[in-house]
Amino acid sequence: MSTAVVLLGHGSHISPNTAATVWEAVDALRALGIADEITAGFWKELPGFSRVLDTLTADDITLLPMFTAQGYFTRQVIPGEMPLAPRTRMARTLGEHPRIGEIIEQRARNALAQHGLTPSEVAVAVIGHGTKNNPTSRAATESQADRLRGLGIAAEVAAVYLDDDPEIPTVYESTSAPVIIAVPYFLAAGSHTVIDVPGALGLPDGVTDSQINGRRVVYTPPIGADGGLTDIVLALLADAGADVTPKPVGSVWDGVPSAGRDHFLAALRASGRLSFGALTVTPREVRCGDGDDLPTLTTPAQVRAAVRTEPFRPLVTVRDMPNRWRVAVKSPEQAHAVVETVYPGLIADWAAEQHGTLHVVNLPTVAARQKGMFRPLVNFSAADEAALCGEICAGCILSPRWARSGAAGGGLPCAEPCNVYLSAAKEGMTGDDDNG
Repeated sequence: MSTAVVLLGHGSHISPNTAATVWEAVDALRALGIADEITAGFWKELPGFSRVLDTLTADDITLLPMFTAQGYFTRQVIPGEMPLAPRTRMARTLGEHPRIGEIIEQRARNALAQHGLTPSEVAVAVIGHGTKNNPTSRAATESQADRLRGLGIAAEVAAVYLDDDPEIPTVYESTSAPVIIAVPYFLAAGSHTVIDVPGALGLPDGVTDSQINGRRVVYTPPIGADGGLTDIVLALLADAGADVTPKPVGSVWDGVPSAGRDHFLAALRASGRLSFGALTVTPREVRCGDGDDLPTLTTPAQVRAAVRTEPFRPLVTVRDMPNRWRVAVKSPEQAHAVVETVYPGLIADWAAEQHGTLHVVNLPTVAARQKGMFRPLVNFSAADEAALCGEICAGCILSPRWARSGAAGGGLPCAEPCNVYLSAAKEGMTGDDDNG
């Protein structure tokens, strides 16, 4: 029986760090060889929740939500986007493991020690995301605040929220201690923890220790900022019934999704040189750009950094990918793994189209399955859809097979509207820019 693990994350249109934390966990699991295929799926990036299972061939799949709480995403968005099939199981969220509470506690204790503070002069603010779409999202943050109160490590403890009540700025009214230690109950150093939460606290950009509203505010890193999540992930996977016994691995390129791999390898061996998006692929090399002096990358993490940052690209399928790098590989199988790292999930769709099995989902159908902000897009007209395709999709190497205009031939396939397109369409309908 073949096995797979999928870590489910939020992703971001603004920061690479939100997804990077999830991919770091994926790389750690691949290095342990705990499953035949190990990958990630995202709400805002590729591969999306709705498509990631199509990248796998495993008989047994375990999904783990890399979220800090059971709430809107785990109980509404994810089930709507990827109903569980007989071969899949869902683990508990990251935030449900007891070790997460210990990390939050340690964040507060480290701040006390680092700044020479005593508990009597400190209020701790546990800052959660929250959402009015699902009241259970706040329960985990409240539980963490209750735990800190029970430990007595500060004079006051408050739970406040980025997108719920009480909002973050109310901490200045609900507490009175001269020092506030603000602990963001978020996974990664992404846009929320770097921009939104500090902004709501009134902290200047990049400042983690400042006087605000007559109070000293000390801002700690989020819970996953310094790694250390692997043991938690392994425990949650094991609790869900997955076999997490380490197995030997051959290289850092092992463990990628395998749907479409045989077709890709056959095409590469037949031609000896394959163009795939911005990449040129041979059995000994994957490169982006020409010349003999290209920098050589050696790990999946280096490849992701090269194609996603400076500036950040929420979609790696944009046409302006940096064109100055190469990866030397020892086999066609490793070449496949490099392409899968650059374009996660795309080989599966490309091969499925070649075999006539690509599952295409148009915009009205995607909007109809939504549980929240994208649901109004069921009324997005075909004319507006085509106009937005000209604006958004023209800058992408993928061709929207889902477009109702029918002008979607050629190029690599895009089987359904991505989150970037949906967000742009929503903004066009409401004027409300969806950041994050």
